[in-house]
Amino acid sequence: MENVGGVEQPKRIVVIFYVLAAIAVGVFFERIFSLAFSYARVNDFAVLGDWTLSTVVGFALAIALAVGLWRYPKTQQVSFEIALELRRVTWPSLRETRAATVAVIVASAIAAVVLGVFDFVWSWLSSKVY
Repeated sequence: MENVGGVEQPKRIVVIFYVLAAIAVGVFFERIFSLAFSYARVNDFAVLGDWTLSTVVGFALAIALAVGLWRYPKTQQVSFEIALELRRVTWPSLRETRAATVAVIVASAIAAVVLGVFDFVWSWLSSKVY
């Protein structure tokens, strides 16, 4: 990690995120180009073994986008700031997470019962009126 301005920069974490984001965006672009090629009736032929034209174009565009964003200083600075903020977060323990999950499930069940009763009463009243 680099030390910039007295703050340790989590460069490795940010680079890993950029790589994973490029892969995810590449898959998305591949699907978009595949769909566009099928609508335009363009043959999506194999370019490199099993890689089709839409795969190559989609991943090339995603890699170019990731590299372009990485080289843009403002984006890099914001990425480092986000990673630093995530390091400062106090994550809940397993016990706290389990308790919060149970509370949400219980509150959802109670809300479902209350809304079910309202629905039943409203349907009964509507059948008597109409």
